[in-house]
Amino acid sequence: MRTPLSLLLLTILSCYTTTIAFTTPVSVEKKDTQGLLRTLRGVKRILFLGDSITYSGGYVEIVDSYLHTHLPDRNYELINVGLPSETLSGLTEPNHAGGAFPRPDLHERLDRALEKVKPDLVVACYGMNDGIYHPFNTGRFVKYQEGIQRLRAKVLRYGARLWIMTPPPFDSHPIQRDTLPVGSPEYPSGRPYEGYDTVLGQYSEWLISERAQGWLEPRLYNVIDIHTPINAYVKERRKTAPDFALAGDGVHINILGHRLIAHELLKAWGAPEDLLPGLSDPNYRQEEPITQFNALIHERQRLLTDSWLSDIKHLRPGMAKGLLIPEALTKSAEMEKQIRSLAQFLPPQFGGDVTDYHGFSRYELTVDGCRAIVVAPRKAAAGLPWIWRAEFFDHRPELDLALLEKGFHLTYIEVGNTFGAPSAMRHWDAFYKDLTRRFGLSAKPVLEGLSRGGLYIYNWASANPTKVSVLYGDNPVCDFKSWPGGKGQGPGSPGDWKKLQQDYGFASEAEALAYKKSPVDNLAPLARARVPIIHLAGDADEVVPYSENTVKIRERYEKLGGSIKVIVKPGFKHHPHGLDDPTPLVEFILAHISEGRK
Repeated sequence: MRTPLSLLLLTILSCYTTTIAFTTPVSVEKKDTQGLLRTLRGVKRILFLGDSITYSGGYVEIVDSYLHTHLPDRNYELINVGLPSETLSGLTEPNHAGGAFPRPDLHERLDRALEKVKPDLVVACYGMNDGIYHPFNTGRFVKYQEGIQRLRAKVLRYGARLWIMTPPPFDSHPIQRDTLPVGSPEYPSGRPYEGYDTVLGQYSEWLISERAQGWLEPRLYNVIDIHTPINAYVKERRKTAPDFALAGDGVHINILGHRLIAHELLKAWGAPEDLLPGLSDPNYRQEEPITQFNALIHERQRLLTDSWLSDIKHLRPGMAKGLLIPEALTKSAEMEKQIRSLAQFLPPQFGGDVTDYHGFSRYELTVDGCRAIVVAPRKAAAGLPWIWRAEFFDHRPELDLALLEKGFHLTYIEVGNTFGAPSAMRHWDAFYKDLTRRFGLSAKPVLEGLSRGGLYIYNWASANPTKVSVLYGDNPVCDFKSWPGGKGQGPGSPGDWKKLQQDYGFASEAEALAYKKSPVDNLAPLARARVPIIHLAGDADEVVPYSENTVKIRERYEKLGGSIKVIVKPGFKHHPHGLDDPTPLVEFILAHISEGRK
């Protein structure tokens, strides 16, 4: 006997409650622009109408998950009553489904659907079945147009808003042997016209033309083109993979196709493009909260779809019988509580494709024109803490991985080899603002600087001392006269020294040598803010001399009343960085973050 998912989730939630503190869901203002909110102003219940592509639920579930994670306080209800085989033209093939039944017509049930569901907004996607897989015919096209116009009139008369999507593409490529050419005497069920996508293209062009001709009332009625971008995506993929297909049978798209539809729908509603769900399969682990969250969204949607279809009634045989609506809504409400509980454990949803980083989810972003990386923990810790690495991402990641296990996010922004110069700091400012205001990460990250990364973390922290929880330097550069200048015991790096002067805008080497804001000279703001510092340093460092960098920082910071701990690696040179067992670093960071919250 299989354990019901709802019982499994209750067990999982109980386990999570004992191992990690609940996090507060990120507020709307931090995660979303106002476009999506404007589109959905006054909306609570959204009704989805369509054929088997909509009934399968993929894109509806993706949109449902997005709204739960990006607008968690809005309590939208998404009700999917897509019906396989359905049209809104009223047309059917003479021998549809082997003669078992004619195609159902949306208009037979539309009034009941509107009256029972009582939606504020309706999303409809028709056309795939409306040309009945034949070549273009004016009579069939007129029937489709009339069906759209009747749908629009009924929805608007009911008082709801309407968003119509163009039909998705028909792809003859994977089923070439089963298609028939133009001019065939008939196109029996299962033997479609080979150029049927051109028919859907004409249907789509007509819908899109309504925008150009000003027929639309944007506040009440809109058209979303999914046909063109999906075709463009397939065309681009086939440049490198000639047999690539989204629909193995030419019609029913896979989950990637549903992600593409969800992208276009959310984008049309005003969701920021860089926060749209990724197209690749993230391959989350079974034990991750996001896996359970998505599974519960799916189970809830299937429950509601079958129940609402049974309640509304229709003429399509062979459909699953759902629960009575009162029972279904009670179960749905219970699931919704579990969904919201799980959502509290989810890291912020950064959008874009997800790749693997040592078993964690890695997101690629563009911030202020720079490539950025965010790695999310499997279970986010209370307050959404994060460690911000400067330079050398993924080099000796032991500490980063240990903190990811503790619920920290790991972040990085690529600003070029600019030695913590003012231009780099402006990019850092933008990244900090994005991560804290838009995604809700903690206002006080841990800054991590390996080698030259020390210049970045000290320069940014000195300019923003109240925005830092801990500074961690690993054989860090703390005086650019020492490295890359080479004005002390070390050899320096002449090429890097020249570039540093350019990046800082120094007119001469003399101006660089007279600069008074190198980390060793600019510790007072950190001491006043009581920022705790920890260094890991090899006392035989031949590149970034220990005595010119870490020793000076320690002496001067302690003189200013600051707190600093130095872990010395006797006899170690500049490499290797890090500790095989980062426990001392982790304990220091966790202890001082806890102190900062008291």
